[in-house]
Amino acid sequence: MTFIVAGILYVAFINLSILDPFEKAFKDFKFTDIFYSERFNKEQRNDKIVIVNIKHADRFQLAQTINKIADQNPKVIGLDIIFKERKLEFMDSVLLDALSTNKNIVTAYFHNKDSIVNNNRFFDIKNEKKGFINLNLKGQNTVIRDFVGVKGKDNKEFAFATQLALHAGYITKENALKELKKPIPINYIGNKDVFLNFDLEEILELEKIPALNDAVVILGYLSDENEQFDIEDKHFTPLNEEWVGRAKPDTYGVVIHANILNMLSKQNLIYRVSVFTTYLIAFVLCFFTVCFAMKLYKHNSFVFDITEKMMQLVLSVVFLYLALLSLQANIYVSVVPIILLCLLGIEMIDYYEHLVKYLNKKFKWESHLL
Repeated sequence: MTFIVAGILYVAFINLSILDPFEKAFKDFKFTDIFYSERFNKEQRNDKIVIVNIKHADRFQLAQTINKIADQNPKVIGLDIIFKERKLEFMDSVLLDALSTNKNIVTAYFHNKDSIVNNNRFFDIKNEKKGFINLNLKGQNTVIRDFVGVKGKDNKEFAFATQLALHAGYITKENALKELKKPIPINYIGNKDVFLNFDLEEILELEKIPALNDAVVILGYLSDENEQFDIEDKHFTPLNEEWVGRAKPDTYGVVIHANILNMLSKQNLIYRVSVFTTYLIAFVLCFFTVCFAMKLYKHNSFVFDITEKMMQLVLSVVFLYLALLSLQANIYVSVVPIILLCLLGIEMIDYYEHLVKYLNKKFKWESHLL
């Protein structure tokens, strides 16, 4: 009965257009977001991944910054920027020279529906290393939780963070093709404060910057002046302090790339429990929950009635706590189906009793359970 009713509710939830706002709300919220928003900002920072805020600098300033960073001997320089159009000839030429001279640069491109947005052909470089910077390839969920590191026909396209990790020596191409073709949860360690970051002006003013030596340096946008109201290249992530009803994006794209790179550099990938295994766990736990609840109901229906809601609350808290413990061990379990099925199973006992009474009166059928 529990699974029949759950199936009907699921089909109705998916197919009735009137429920679309609720479906979107559930997509925007996951119980595991609590784990990221509360815990990760306390993690130790990673100083081997450095972010440089380019603000709205012109191409001459960017070229100077790239050359200055390259002089500090970083592992890789990543450009979370797309130079889509030509501008002033002099500035473009200086930038092209900086891109051509420094060989450890990873550039970016972007998938826009069926087309690809690349740098202008003027900036084409021989043996260029580039990765796609799309953070949400499906274009459906507004919260960036997952990462796809390899895609495209014959698995020839690598994500921006994947390219950085490959050329920094953090992972191998074989490992990337094996582990990163399917969506995996991003193991966030925090927002921009957990990474060393500089403004472009600071880079140009300093003579020596030891922090950049042997580091992966990513140039990207981290606000210009008033960050509080700046949403340019900002996205919703589980780091958002608001778990539901998110109104304002919380994390810049370059910071998300840095979190992904940190995950890849430490081989700290999260294993996602498959849908089949999740529903198998839900079935088993639902079965034993209903067995226990029916025994209690049969022993004393009054005690069951007054403790039913308390049982549901305790089960919800316990299952959520276990899911968060699993996430801490880098195992991601979608806990919502498990909780909902168990709660529904307890709820269905009263309806089962009414059904038994009806069948007994109508057909003289009896239940061996109640």
